[in-house]
Amino acid sequence: MTRKRCEEDEHMIAEVRKATTKSTHIYICDCRPALNAQANKAKGKGYEVPEFYENIELSFGNIANIHEIRASSTRLRELVTAPNIEETKWLSNLEATKWLHHVQTVLQEAVKVASIIHNKKSSVVVHCSDGWDRTSQITSLSMLLLDPYYRTLQGFEVLIEKEWISMGHQFQARCCHGTQDITTDYSPIFMQFLDCVWQVMQHSPYVFQFNKYLLTFVAQHLYSCLYGTFLSNNDKERRQSEIRSKTQSIWSHVNSHTTEFLNPLFREKCGVLLPSISMRNIRLWRDNWMAFHPFYRYQTRYLSGSWSWFTCEIRSSRIVMSCRNQSSNPPRRLFPWSITQSRKPRGSLKILLYISSKVLF
Repeated sequence: MTRKRCEEDEHMIAEVRKATTKSTHIYICDCRPALNAQANKAKGKGYEVPEFYENIELSFGNIANIHEIRASSTRLRELVTAPNIEETKWLSNLEATKWLHHVQTVLQEAVKVASIIHNKKSSVVVHCSDGWDRTSQITSLSMLLLDPYYRTLQGFEVLIEKEWISMGHQFQARCCHGTQDITTDYSPIFMQFLDCVWQVMQHSPYVFQFNKYLLTFVAQHLYSCLYGTFLSNNDKERRQSEIRSKTQSIWSHVNSHTTEFLNPLFREKCGVLLPSISMRNIRLWRDNWMAFHPFYRYQTRYLSGSWSWFTCEIRSSRIVMSCRNQSSNPPRRLFPWSITQSRKPRGSLKILLYISSKVLF
């Protein structure tokens, strides 16, 4: 197996190391499994050889490629849309899809990169085979963990535009836009990123300015082609097709309806996030994967309405009355009480809010 050198690459890494004033080491994160990197090396590609670089540490992220993610998402979709599933086998069938395992692997690598930058004050070079799939996942998630700005509504829009759209993630190929058949290039890589963001939101629901509905809204219109934000594979194709002048951006709708996407529990003062990525905390993103399941849609309709009614009710009595006049009455089986006069919420009401936020967030 050849051990080719690239002088340009070695010079670039050396300059990055010089620019890092608080650390003498450079960490290189190769998102691929080590076995896949070895196979690419046999094809003439490969990875960095530590002997040829000064003060670097190379690690492999063991993140699955697009083909494994496609197969995993297909198994998950078949599971959640199956008409009859034995209740006793639901968890084992969910585990067999390996989707939650892939989500955990991506989150673990993102947390590792964020931890190196925050604790060791060192620069991290992230790459994979091509640079627009797994690389975008790790860089965008690590920036989300490190910088509170990207956890705001505007910052999250900037993050997607910068690390996904401008980076050259092939949305048309990965989402099969304009085709009726699933091709070998199809893979829900960006959907997996949104799933990872949702997992972090479950861990720290108070540090995000936007709510979970924004993630669901973006996930739905990733495939609807209603907006031009996720059309084409790169900026060159968008300019040639005049996508920006002929279509509307999804952020135009989001920014004109901000109240629908804001998190009422948001706390501004929060710095770096380094959540514990344990499989005990990884859950199925039901709002996305089970959005078209009849039973789940029935439950979500009532829970979502009750949540908006409930949050308005505890903020002020003046908002309560206007909100209750606009929305339907909440189901009695969920909220058996009624407020007939202006008063502050009692302790029992606060406890029920906490339980509801755990269920709905």
